[in-house]
Amino acid sequence: MTGAKPDGAVPAAEERRGSARGPRLPDHVARLEVPTPYPVGPVNVYVVFGRRLTLVDVGPNTDDGEAALLDGLRELGLAPADIEQIVITHPHVDHHGGLDRFLRRHPGAKVFAHWAAAPFFGGEPAARLGFYERWLTQTGLPAPLVQASLRGLAGLGMLEPKAKPHRWLQDGDLLIMGDWVWRVLHTPGHSGAQVCLYHEPSGTMFTADHVLPDVSSNAIIEPPPAAGAGRPRTLVQYLDALRRVAALPVRLALPGHGRPFADVAALVHQRLDMHGRRLQHLLRRLQDGPATVFELARAMFAEASGQQLVLALSEVQGHLDVLEALEKVRSGPAPAGGDPAGALVYSAVGSGEADGAAPAGRAE
Repeated sequence: MTGAKPDGAVPAAEERRGSARGPRLPDHVARLEVPTPYPVGPVNVYVVFGRRLTLVDVGPNTDDGEAALLDGLRELGLAPADIEQIVITHPHVDHHGGLDRFLRRHPGAKVFAHWAAAPFFGGEPAARLGFYERWLTQTGLPAPLVQASLRGLAGLGMLEPKAKPHRWLQDGDLLIMGDWVWRVLHTPGHSGAQVCLYHEPSGTMFTADHVLPDVSSNAIIEPPPAAGAGRPRTLVQYLDALRRVAALPVRLALPGHGRPFADVAALVHQRLDMHGRRLQHLLRRLQDGPATVFELARAMFAEASGQQLVLALSEVQGHLDVLEALEKVRSGPAPAGGDPAGALVYSAVGSGEADGAAPAGRAE
């Protein structure tokens, strides 16, 4: 393989042989690298060959993404009508946004996704904006930036598919893809509906965006799964799910972005160490005085803007949720007359030591 084609699809044959840049793919799996317009860059769509020909994810709702996916399938000798089923790993638009486009070409394909993804298929994205307005206000984000962030989130919501899956998955379900039986692992955090797909005999796992080789996945703040429920503590969920995956004998990870990789447990422990340092960094900062989520995010991710700002706020909020669960910090309303109105302020509990620090960086 000489690299990505101009249309963005990566031919599979040479990657299957393996190289110094990554481990060898199973013979019955091909990776298509599909371009996205988002800062994360290209997304991986996988083809699993065998008696049940399967796509894992479909890429974004863009002309370029659709063309790359179709060209990649064509290079493999496939047409959309050959695909029997589509498994969506999580309902983010770079992974599931192109579903309607694909189904227009092949309406007979069966679609599978975790049940918690239901609001992101054929729902009303505007219904989620009220939650985000309240949460962003609580972070202390200035009102003009709250409105700008809501416009960005609304734009992403409009790119979600209208089609609904044929079957909702649950943790522990068994799913045939190709010739192998895969176990569905619900690994919430990056998305409340994130699943990994694990073939235990070979130690192969589609890790999607739960574990990525080059960046630490953001535990994005999401609305509660049911009316009246509290806001999910997404980073608490994510850290638990990381530990679950690290305990399994995974020998090959097929991620949602980047090249396949081998040592999943070692990478997970690196991620856990990073989060531990960031927790200590935030705790030490709050021991110097109370702060809002926005003030902490602005200090840690000074260059974040647009939708990256929402990710930065999610990153900080998640770590504060962990510290609050550990009873290391507490939150409360900002003093009367504070600006902006409705913000929450976090402060450290007691004076325990906070060793280490996390460098400022880019929220992923």
